Parts: sequence; structure tokens; C-alpha cells
Amino acid sequence: MRAPVYVVLSRWEKGRGDSSMAAKPHFAASASGASRDWRTVLASSDVYAVLSDPAVMADPLPLAAWLRENAPVYRRANGEYLVSRYEDVSRLFRAPPDHIRVQAAGILRSGAMEQHPSVRRLADTIGLRNPPEHTRLNRVYLRYFTAARVSALRERTRVIVADSVRELTARLTAGQQADLHELATALPTHMMSLLLDLPPADISWLNTCVWRIEQPFDPTLTDARLSDADRSSAELDAFVTDLVARRRGSGGSDLITALADTRDDEGGLSQNDIIAMVFTILAGGGPTMAWVIALALWRTLVRREHVDRLDGSPGGAAAYVEELLRFESPAMYSPIPRVAVRDIELGGEVLPAGSRIYGLITGANHDPRAFQDPGVFDPSRFDPSSRRRVAAPVLAYGTGIHRCVGAHLASMELEVVFEEIHALLPDLHLEGPVTWGRTSYSRSVTALPVRLGTPAPARSEHERP
Repeated sequence: MRAPVYVVLSRWEKGRGDSSMAAKPHFAASASGASRDWRTVLASSDVYAVLSDPAVMADPLPLAAWLRENAPVYRRANGEYLVSRYEDVSRLFRAPPDHIRVQAAGILRSGAMEQHPSVRRLADTIGLRNPPEHTRLNRVYLRYFTAARVSALRERTRVIVADSVRELTARLTAGQQADLHELATALPTHMMSLLLDLPPADISWLNTCVWRIEQPFDPTLTDARLSDADRSSAELDAFVTDLVARRRGSGGSDLITALADTRDDEGGLSQNDIIAMVFTILAGGGPTMAWVIALALWRTLVRREHVDRLDGSPGGAAAYVEELLRFESPAMYSPIPRVAVRDIELGGEVLPAGSRIYGLITGANHDPRAFQDPGVFDPSRFDPSSRRRVAAPVLAYGTGIHRCVGAHLASMELEVVFEEIHALLPDLHLEGPVTWGRTSYSRSVTALPVRLGTPAPARSEHERP
């Protein structure tokens, strides 16, 4: 049976520009997501505008389920496609480069955008490269992010997390409120400080630059945000260029020195390659990682049934983290579109060559065709000793050649966070509203206030049970 292609002529898309953000409706309606009329919502608003709303960001599953079951090959007014079933998203991500390619042109809303420094910086990253360039760069990345190297960092990571948890505990036991987002930010900042041999203050500044530079990925981009992205791109380029010049041949053991000293037979990195690599490492290990940790902590605080999985049992934290990544998909969809080199069949429909296609990761990770009882949070499905262990890999890190190169490091950081904080969790409660960032592709918790003792009587209006 052919899956329907759902086409919407969006008023938001027709009126795109800075004013569209001000006019964009807020979807925090009183009706629950499950009962909302998504067909009507999508008939008047672009799907990415809907995804960027905090109410939907807190609970994207009803929208993802509606798309997956009613419009698995969703066509936007501008001709782009969004696929949401596991098989289609996985196939899109795994397609060989003679069928599907990533292209910098995929993030351009107009020809003039390619002249912007931030767009050029994004275009030079490995996520927007295809073989053979991607293959050459990936070899260099994988040399520094192997499972063995990440394992060697585990105890250093534990020290960083343990120190942060002790500070958090001291504040909480003194009766103060604390923001777990600070804990979520501290670990990635210190990890990047360790890997790049830079002071935490420099890492924090670089993280801000990275976040701004990534704005062209967001379909809700405004001219003001694009200007900020360009300024930050120039600042980051100048900083890294100076740093590489000082580190080259210095004999240091940090990652920047290693990249600067890469020989031709090891990859032959240009100055631009190195800047792009440092940017990519910061992007994956900085703001993005902080959002992932905060999101994972939020999920644990609102649903505590499986906290006992974090008691130190073999594989307990790893299975818990894997299920978190499936259930709460930090990236709702891949911000990098795939472009069809030739006609491709997805969801029973033939999409023509030249089509720009996105994968809705949230929809795929909750597809009942791939995961039994996907709406149930159950870490046992990833426990090696469990009969429920599933074969379908979670798509939170992507899959195929463009799978996140820092996946091992990210999962290790999450595991250590939960191993160190689990004893505190039973007495930890949300205190006040949870704040969500506003971007259409990444579920970013930007404030997570907590207190020890009796939980507050009311939850945030955007909090999903």
C-alpha cells in the first residue's frame, strides 16, 4: 500500500522573513497533543514552525505519530520532503552517495546565502561533505574518537562529574534551588577544555560562537540571526587560526596540536579543514551535549520508574542511556537535508531527483514497526542480558557514513552523569517551570530548576508526563 504524500500550502512559508517569527502562532493549546487536529494546524503553519514551539518541543510524539501514520512522506510548500517512518529514515541516512548526497545548497533558502561566512563554515564541515572528501576527513576524526580512546577518558570524566554533583548537593542540602542545566553545561565545557587544552572561559565563549554559527540550519532563520552567525564565524575562524599557528610543532598532547601536526600521509589537513574540524568537535561536544544531558535529566525527573537501573549493575547505565536517546530523541530531525541524486522510492512514493529530504528522527525512534511498545520507556530493550533486547539501532546519532563521529564520547558522558547522580535523584524534584530553547530541530532544555524534598504541586504547562 502506497503511503500518502501530504502537501501543505503554508501561509507561514509564503510570508517568510523576520516578520514571520513574530506572526508565528504559539501552539500551547489546552488540548493535549494526542487530541489536537494536526491536519488543521499544518494547513496554516509550516511544520518546522510547529516543531519549534515549546509546547511541541516538550512533547513532539503526538505530532510525530500523526505524520508517521497519516503523512509518512510529508511535502512542504517549498517542495522539500520530511519522512518519518523508521525504514524510510534509516534508508535515507544509509543511502549510497550515488543515490543520496548531502549538499551545502540544501541549507540555502536563497542563492545569496552562500556568500555568508557562517554558511560557508557549515558547508566545510564533515556533515556536509561527501566521499571521497568525507572519507579522508572521517579517518582523521575516527583516529581520535575510537571506543578505546573514549574509555580512557572515562575516569577523568567521572572526576569532573563527581565534583559538579558535590557542588550541586551542597547547594541543595543548604535549602537552595539549583538549576540542573548548569550541571549539564559544566561537563561538556570541562571535557572540551580537557581535549583542546583551553580554559573553560574560552570554551564557553566558543560554545556561544558555535551556537550562533549553526543558526542557518534552522528553517525559522531570521536576517538578524544570520548576521549574528556571520560575526561569530569570523571571530571563531580568527581565534582558531591563531591557536593553530601557536600549537603547530609545539609537542602538545591536545587535539588541536594533533590536528595541526597531521602529516600528508595521515590526511593532509588544510587550515580550513582544521578550523572546520574544531568547529565540528565544539558543536557536537559543547552546546549540543549540554542540551542532551539536560533533556535526559528532565526525562528522569518526570518519570522515575527506572531509576533503579542506575544502581551500578553491569550495563545498567548504558541501557538506560540508549533508551533515553530513543525515547527523547534530542534532535527531532536531521538539520542537514539529503538531496536525491536520482529518483528514489521512500514510503511507497517515488521522489524525483533533486528533491531535498529530511528524516524525522523522533518519528522513526517511536515507530512500532521497529520497536515493540515504543511509547513505553523500557531500558531492558537494550540490556544485553534481557530477552527483550532489540536489533533495530536507535537513530539519535544518525546512521550510515554521516553518523555522529562523537557518539561514543556522548554516550559515555551521559552514562557517567547518571552513574554519579543516581543516589541524589530520589529526593530531587522539579521546582518551577522548565524552559525550552526555540529551535525547530534540537530539543534544548535551557533551564531545569530543582530542589530537594517535596515536589512542587504544579508542573510546567509544557512538561510531558
